[in-house]
Amino acid sequence: MPLNSPSPHRASARAWLLVLLCGVAGMLFYLDRQTLSVLKTTLKLELGWTDTQYGWLVSAFMASYTLGYLVSGRWIDRWGTRRAMPVCLGVMSVAALGCGLAQTLPQMTAFRALLGMAEAGVVPAVMVAIVTWFPPMWRGTASTIKEPINIAGQIIATPVAVACTAMWGWRSAFFAPGVAGLTVALAWWWVDRLPDEGPISSRRVPAKSESYLTTLRRRELWGVIAARMVSDPAWFFLLYWEPGFLQERVGLSLGQLGRIGWIPTAVAIVSLVGFGMFSDRLIARSHWSPARSRRVILQLLALFAPVLVLLPFVHRPALAIALLCVVRVVMVVWLNFSNLFITDLVPHHVTGTALALMSACGAAMGLLCNSLIAPVVSSVGYGVVFATAGCLHPLAALILWRVYRTRRDPRPQPAAAVPLPLGELPGALARE
Repeated sequence: MPLNSPSPHRASARAWLLVLLCGVAGMLFYLDRQTLSVLKTTLKLELGWTDTQYGWLVSAFMASYTLGYLVSGRWIDRWGTRRAMPVCLGVMSVAALGCGLAQTLPQMTAFRALLGMAEAGVVPAVMVAIVTWFPPMWRGTASTIKEPINIAGQIIATPVAVACTAMWGWRSAFFAPGVAGLTVALAWWWVDRLPDEGPISSRRVPAKSESYLTTLRRRELWGVIAARMVSDPAWFFLLYWEPGFLQERVGLSLGQLGRIGWIPTAVAIVSLVGFGMFSDRLIARSHWSPARSRRVILQLLALFAPVLVLLPFVHRPALAIALLCVVRVVMVVWLNFSNLFITDLVPHHVTGTALALMSACGAAMGLLCNSLIAPVVSSVGYGVVFATAGCLHPLAALILWRVYRTRRDPRPQPAAAVPLPLGELPGALARE
C-alpha cells in the first residue's frame, strides 16, 4: 500500500508519521521558548543585561505570540498545513538562530518577537493536520500520543542548553534547535501530502477561509472560548510560578527541584494519553458524539482542580508533588481536549481560525492576569492566588455545562478510513 494512499478501512502510515512530526514540532516549540530562560543568568553576565531587560524579552515574546494567533489561524485555513507548518517551523528556526547571533538587546528582542509570532501557528497547524488526516473517533488518540514528545522539550531544555553552553558557548544553545527545526520543516513538507484520490482527499482546505468576525458569529464557539478565557490564567500561573513556589515555600533546593520537579508533568502526559484513548472508546462503544465525549471528560476533571487551594498549607515535598500531579493532569487535559472540542464544533475549513481565536483569547487573559500576580504575592502571599486559581476550572466547566447542555452535539460522520494500528506502522513504512 503506498504511504499516502489509505484503503477504505485504514488510514495510510503517512498519517501516523505526521503525528510523530507533530510531536517533534511541539518539542522544538518548547526548546526554542525555554532556552532563553535557562540562559538568563549567563546572558546577564555575558551581555550585562538586567532583570528588567530580561522582562522586556519575555513581554516581547508573549505579546507577539498572542497577536500572532490573529494571523496564523486564517492563514492555515487558507493555505493548508503543508504550506503553513513548514513556514512556521522555518521562521521559528530562523528566529532561534537569530537569538544565537544577537549582539544587542534590541536584536534579541526583535528575534524573540519573531519567535513568538511563528510559534503562534504551530498549535493550530498541528490540530488542523490531525483533523485532516483522522476521522473524529480517532482524533483523541492521535492528538494525545504526540504529547510525550512535546513535553520532552520542557524536560530536556535545561540539560541541552547547559551542555551546549559548556561545550561550545551559549550561542550554540540557540543554534542546535534552530538547525533541527529546519530539518523538521523539510520533513513535514515531504510527509504532509494528501492523495489526489481517496477517502481523505475531500478534506483538502478550500481556497478561502472566513474572517474572524464571521467565526465569532458562530454561537457554538462562545462557550468554549469563554471557558478557555477563564481557565487559561490558572495554567499560565502554574507554568511560571510553580518552580519558585516549590523552592520558596515548600523548601526544595534547586537540585531537589531538578530531581523531582518533572514528576507532575510526566504523570499528566501519561494520563493525557489514557484520556485520549478513553474518549475515542466512548465514541466507538457508547455511540457518543465526539463533542460530548470531550465535554464530559472536561467537566468531570474540573472537579479536581480545587486541590490547588491546599498547596499553600503544604510543607512536605512529597505531598506537594502529589497535589501538583492532580492539578497538572486537569490542566494538561483541559488544554488538549478543549482544542479537540472546538474541532468537533466547527467545519474543517475554519478549524485553524477557531483554534487561533480561542488560543489568542486565552493567552491574552493569561498575560493580563499574570501581570497582577507579583503584587498580590508580595503583599498577601500565595494563598489568595492559589485559592483563586483553584476555582477557575470548575467555573469554566460550569460555562461548558450551561452553554452546551441542551445543544445537539454534531454526530460523528462515517469514518472514511480507520487509522493504521501503531504496531503495524513499521511494516507499512517498510513496504513503502
